[in-house]
Amino acid sequence: MRVAVADVGTNSSHLLIAEAAQGDAGGFRVLDALKDRTRLGECLDGSGNLSPEGEDRLASALTRFRELASAAGVAEVHVYATSALREAPNGAEVAGRMLARTGVYPAIISGEREGELTYLGAAHAVELGEDNVLLDLGGGSLEFVRGDGQGPRDVLSLPLGGIRMTGAFIRSEPAARREVQALADAVRAALSPYAERFRVRPGTRAVLSSGTAEGAAAAIVARRGAGGGAGSGGDGPEGVNGVSFTVAELGALLEHVRGLKAAARARIPGLERRTETVVAGLATLHAALTVLGASEVTVSEGALREGMLIEELSRFQAYRSALSARQRSVLGTAERFGANLSHSRQVAALSRALLDALHAAGESVDHEDRSLLTAAGALHEVGQIVAQSAHHKHSAYLIRHAELRGFSPREIELIAQLARYHRKSPPKPSHAEFMALGADDRARVTRLAAVLRVADGLDRSHAGGSRLEGLRRAVDGSWELRVSGATPLDLAGARDKADLWARVFGPLTLRAP
Repeated sequence: MRVAVADVGTNSSHLLIAEAAQGDAGGFRVLDALKDRTRLGECLDGSGNLSPEGEDRLASALTRFRELASAAGVAEVHVYATSALREAPNGAEVAGRMLARTGVYPAIISGEREGELTYLGAAHAVELGEDNVLLDLGGGSLEFVRGDGQGPRDVLSLPLGGIRMTGAFIRSEPAARREVQALADAVRAALSPYAERFRVRPGTRAVLSSGTAEGAAAAIVARRGAGGGAGSGGDGPEGVNGVSFTVAELGALLEHVRGLKAAARARIPGLERRTETVVAGLATLHAALTVLGASEVTVSEGALREGMLIEELSRFQAYRSALSARQRSVLGTAERFGANLSHSRQVAALSRALLDALHAAGESVDHEDRSLLTAAGALHEVGQIVAQSAHHKHSAYLIRHAELRGFSPREIELIAQLARYHRKSPPKPSHAEFMALGADDRARVTRLAAVLRVADGLDRSHAGGSRLEGLRRAVDGSWELRVSGATPLDLAGARDKADLWARVFGPLTLRAP
């Protein structure tokens, strides 16, 4: 399986294309990577909205990402947007416009979600202990994560990113000592209320991830005069994973860089492309590490996008391993027709969760319902290999002729019709193939299609984040569905596709935090 993921930050956007490593759950082999210096932080107006120029920069990057992924045989790029779009009042609208312009939807994630995924990426890159504190510095925010060998346990996101702090405090060239001191005071004030949660204790491993941290590691290694020597991890920012340095060394580097003009800063190994923001970035990290009581830190090159890859591949491998023999036949068919496997898996999972919730609420559900709906969820979009237009009809045709193993001709026909009705028109008496079914199977297709349509809508963004939190039926027969992790596009998609649900079960209202 191949996966393409990208993150959109305040300063730059990164694409990573990888495939699952054989026999290594969650492991991957990188096939290609691309960095685009979108610099969205420069494109915010006085109200914090992303400007038309910023939208053009983002659209250009997403288009390049999509084209590169397609050339690598990956159907879709999973994109997460962080601080810049998260804080922009028009962020959700921009994300929707990006889908229309580029075919790629940048799902906006919380700072906490960003921290969790970054921790996962760091755990893949460096060896973590039983207690770890990770700091991840972006252009707009600084994430703090405390975790153990099993995963993150506590996450905090503060608006202390390198670009943000540069704009707020660094006015002089070179930076004045008083400006750096004012910045450090602001970091201490912002972090102090949370310091005990992320205190570096005896035995705690402190880890840094970010371009600024990698640049600092390269510069410190060069200052030691050990570029490429033992323990250096290499002679530049391409090879600093696992490099450790003391907070005192970081402070010395900060003081040295602070007194230099941009041209001189650009000659320091690792800092060549960070001349504008490196002083604020180093000062922010140094102040935060000092508040937390760290004396030494280790740099991880694994961060958000690596965490995204690991999570997606792990989910898919867990999904595959849990399938029955005949459901593996379904998965093989989906792969053969180039279906978006991440979206297929998510829709199948949401469909099962909705069906289970209906059963818990008293609706009649049997084992066959679950099996048919799982298969239809996995195969509902295979028709896109023929054409996007009317792909639901193409899906039905392909399913009928795919020779699915383990399913009877009747079951294959029901799966085909479920895929046929996952979008556009619901079942109608004028549809000959639907009317050719027996009365019980017509009722089954209508009922399960209602569920599939809502499940598909809940992953309209293809971000894979929607989770069911509860389904409740009111006295008047209406339903309330509570979901978490859904993007605005997902919520709108589910509402738009709840028409058949309303006809079969009763009106559906969605609630999200």
